[in-house]
Amino acid sequence: MNPNYSNYQLHAKMQEMERLINLDKFTQGEKNSLKQIRSYYKINEWAYKHYHSQDGFMHFRISSNGCFTDEDIYYQPDTVSAYIKPGDVVMELGYGQGANLLYLAHSHPEASFIGVDLAPLNKKDIPQNVRTYQQDYSSLAQFQDNSIDVLYAFETVVHNTDKEKIYREVCRVLKPGGVVIVFDYALTDKIETYDPVVQKAITVTSKGGAAAIFESLQELNAHYANSGLQLEKCTDHTRAILPDLKRLERKANKILKRPLLTKLLFWLMPNAFVANIAIGYIAYDSASAGIGSYREWILRKP
Repeated sequence: MNPNYSNYQLHAKMQEMERLINLDKFTQGEKNSLKQIRSYYKINEWAYKHYHSQDGFMHFRISSNGCFTDEDIYYQPDTVSAYIKPGDVVMELGYGQGANLLYLAHSHPEASFIGVDLAPLNKKDIPQNVRTYQQDYSSLAQFQDNSIDVLYAFETVVHNTDKEKIYREVCRVLKPGGVVIVFDYALTDKIETYDPVVQKAITVTSKGGAAAIFESLQELNAHYANSGLQLEKCTDHTRAILPDLKRLERKANKILKRPLLTKLLFWLMPNAFVANIAIGYIAYDSASAGIGSYREWILRKP
């Protein structure tokens, strides 16, 4: 899609939403405290299961051939799987509903898995090679230095304002030569370089999803370097998630195309649920316009 057309579409959609929703309630004030992050995912648990994956996967599908399929949900965990060896200790930050953690634990019974998340893992028949900790992962004090072989985080560190604090902890617990795999969002440029409408769209998407304001690729790479991690590879998967984003846009549009009903529903629904619909409505055009990107980072501890 033409980036200029997508940018025009994004402006038009923001104006349309302004007529239906008071977007300021998503953009003003702190939105990513631990309490707010817990609340966001609790409120949207049904939506994630219904619109993302019945199996509990919560990340975007990477469709390498440009056509959406359910199997595309495995790209991220399969990327991690390629780095796991028998006897390894593997840690996931922000395991969510546990789909990636359990998928990898069943795939690698000779490795040990640790999951850290704000919510408990409410699953039956958790494998014996899995341990979970319900806590903020910005502190991993109970884990020894140089004790983790592989660590991964899918679309979760974006919630945190002080990312360097997290990655310093990651570098501390990682063994020398250990690998970190991150899938997350990055702006093409710093937020202040965009026009006011785009800045507000970025803020709605960030704070509406209980995240910190999205940072640029340059800023995120600096966090990794300042934390002692070495960048091995950075892959741009933005085009590959467009089929998934388009699917979510269509679902959001079905709600928004009925203004009177939309206003009533949004008055009745929790803000976090409404924000999720707004994000789904504008994310495709934001990505198509080259404003935001979806990245895979492979990093090592020297």
